[in-house]
Amino acid sequence: MPKFEPKIIQKEIESGKIWPVYWFFGEEQMKMRELLKRVRKSLFGGDAEKPVPGAFSFQETILDAAEVGVGEVLDAAHTLSLVGGARLVVVKQAHLLKQPEGLASLLGPARKKEEIDSVVVFLSKDLDQRKKFSKLLTEKAACVDCEEIYENDRDAWIQYLAKRRGIELTAEEGTLLRTMDPWSLDILEREVEKLELAAPSDRIGVLLGGAGQSTHSEQFVEDFFTRQLVPSLSQVEGLSAEPEVALPLLGLLNWNARTLGLYLKDQRDRTRELKLGSFLQDKFNRYARLWTLEEVIRLESRLREVDFTLKQTPKLPLGAWSGLVMEFNHL
Repeated sequence: MPKFEPKIIQKEIESGKIWPVYWFFGEEQMKMRELLKRVRKSLFGGDAEKPVPGAFSFQETILDAAEVGVGEVLDAAHTLSLVGGARLVVVKQAHLLKQPEGLASLLGPARKKEEIDSVVVFLSKDLDQRKKFSKLLTEKAACVDCEEIYENDRDAWIQYLAKRRGIELTAEEGTLLRTMDPWSLDILEREVEKLELAAPSDRIGVLLGGAGQSTHSEQFVEDFFTRQLVPSLSQVEGLSAEPEVALPLLGLLNWNARTLGLYLKDQRDRTRELKLGSFLQDKFNRYARLWTLEEVIRLESRLREVDFTLKQTPKLPLGAWSGLVMEFNHL
C-alpha cells in the first residue's frame, strides 16, 4: 500500500474506517496533531481535542520512544480498555525505536472501528526507506507524509486556522501570513493567536513586528511598486534600523514581486493562471502598468541577494536597502 495523503486518511476516518497502525511522519507537527485528533475523535467520540489526562488512562496510553522499547509498545497495545472499545496508543519520536520489526504483529488492513481492539499511532520525523521494516509499514499500515506546506496550499490553512479562532482576515493580513519567512503551520498558528488578541486596528502591525509600523510598511510597499524614489528612500533609514520590521517586510516585497511576475505573465500569454480577489486584482493591475516582466524577474533575484546580505553578512543594512530602492525606482 503506498503512502497516503492526509486528506485521504481524514475521509477514511470520517467514514468509520480505521487502521490498526498509523505512521505519521514529516516536518509539519501540526498535521500530525490534526490527524491524531481525528483518530481520537473517531474512537472516543466528542471533540477529543486533548489527550485523556494521565500517561496510562482508561482508553489511551502515551509513550515516548526515547524512553521505551518495542516491548512496552506491544504491551500497551494488547492491554484491554477497562471501559470497552478500542485502546489508543500514541508513540512519540517513533524514529528512535530500536528493532521495530517486533511491531509486525500489530499491522493489518483497515477495518470498521468496532472490529479493532487497539490503534497505535506512531509520530516520527521520517520514514527511513532503507530499512526493511519501512517497506512492511508502507504495505500494511497507513503511512502519512506530513510534509511542509507548498505555497499554493498556504491560503487554505490560513483560512482554516483563522476560522477556528473566529477571525475574518483582510486581504493584507492574508498576504502577510502567506509570506512569512520561515513558514510552518506551528508558526502560522502562533501568529493567528496574536491576531485573536490584538485590536483590529493593530493586527497588521502585530504581523509586521510592531503595531506602530503597519502604516509605514504598507506605504513603503505601495511607494516601491509604484516606483516613487523620494518617498521610498525617505523610509529606508527607519527600515535599516529596525530588523524586526525590515525582515518581514522583505518577505512581503518578495511575495508582491512574485505575484506581479505571475500577473504580467498572464497578461503576456493571455491566460488566467493567477487567481486574485478584487482588492489584489486592482492593486496588481496598477503595478503592472509600471513594470515589465524582465524587471520583476531581476527584482526577485535582487531581493534574494538583499535577504542574504541582511541575514548572513556584516554589511550595513542601510546600503542594502538604499541600493535596492535606487535600482528599481525613479523620479
